[in-house]
Amino acid sequence: MSLNQHFKKWSWLFGIAGFSLMVAAIFVLPQYLKPDLDAGVTFYATEGCAPFKGQCIGRKDNQAITVGLGNEAIESMTEIPIRVHLADMTADSLIVDFEGLEMYMGVVRTQLVPNAQGVYQGTFTLPECGTGKMLWRARAIIDKGTSKKGIKFDFWAA
Repeated sequence: MSLNQHFKKWSWLFGIAGFSLMVAAIFVLPQYLKPDLDAGVTFYATEGCAPFKGQCIGRKDNQAITVGLGNEAIESMTEIPIRVHLADMTADSLIVDFEGLEMYMGVVRTQLVPNAQGVYQGTFTLPECGTGKMLWRARAIIDKGTSKKGIKFDFWAA
């Protein structure tokens, strides 16, 4: 039997194997390629959170981080205000990362700017998910010299 005849006989097996590898790559590779957003950050325990409404407080000793994502329902593809208040803390910079928990859609990162003593504000826009409602994780990270502190909490966006 020639090589060409051998290939024709087993081509269906090569097709299934190739398709299986492609599907495995689509589902497995994003888990290994996405960045570790928790690396090097000390996260405070959260309390008094209304995480599915986009409000959360993290405390450690007399320091506190309060995050608010506006007063209305959080909707994708709309500009959403964010406000972070720091109590007994200062920051060189303050960023907030948003990451989809049910489906990896990249990281939405926004740098907040100070507008008053300990208050930082900004806006962000979440991408739209085809399923309608999606669970997101927010991470507010305070960068102060060589240390990074923050809080993280989950919320729903429609």
